[in-house]
Amino acid sequence: MPEMTAQPQCKACETPIQPAAKIGHKNGYDIIKCGACGSAVITPFPTLEQLIDYYQSYEGTVDYQKKADKKIARAKKRIARLAGMTKGKKFLDVGCNYGFTVKAALDLGLDARGIDIDDTAVTQSKKSFGAQYFETIAVEDYAAAGHKADIIYTSEVIEHVFNPDSFVAALAAILNDGGVIYLTTPDGGHWRVPKPFDKWEQVIPPEHIHYFTKQGLTTLFAKHGLKIEKFGFNLKPGIRLFARKQ
Repeated sequence: MPEMTAQPQCKACETPIQPAAKIGHKNGYDIIKCGACGSAVITPFPTLEQLIDYYQSYEGTVDYQKKADKKIARAKKRIARLAGMTKGKKFLDVGCNYGFTVKAALDLGLDARGIDIDDTAVTQSKKSFGAQYFETIAVEDYAAAGHKADIIYTSEVIEHVFNPDSFVAALAAILNDGGVIYLTTPDGGHWRVPKPFDKWEQVIPPEHIHYFTKQGLTTLFAKHGLKIEKFGFNLKPGIRLFARKQ
């Protein structure tokens, strides 16, 4: 898949990154680190067409489906906490996969919807939990259609997306005033990330193409009028954040 592209830049703070900032190499890609916020990205950066082609044969969703009961139970605990942080009941799972988080939200009495660009997963979600709750659509297009939500849940998604900037902009556009965003992603700045960086189990390009830090996401969210109110504590190299409109 690797293909030459223009000089890379940080996908969090938009700072140009020099090739000399290489911190690892895997699957034909270099991993380069931003000197400003510490986030990392792969280079050469894949085209949108290459990523779409890659996910046509992606097996991750199949593995994910095997963990249904565990995923639903875990999601209920998280969503119950989120529901207590806002008065609104409109819930959106961005990157809903097989719909387990939407099912959890529905069980808790929320007006829940899920979106994903993986039509195979969405089709199965519709069969399992109801066609009216799911849609195959990019979050940018969902925002452009004028949809709103009080709780936006997006777990282990942003590290995969082609354009994190438009992704976060769409989250901001969808979020109602007083609402909350819950996002998780691997933490490229965590103290337990091994050295060399490419020995970290989360470095699996082109599946994961971004490795954000807390500083990087704070900058990216602020650009779109979102304030990260809290980062959840995590012993493992993972970010859990809660954000609202500023």
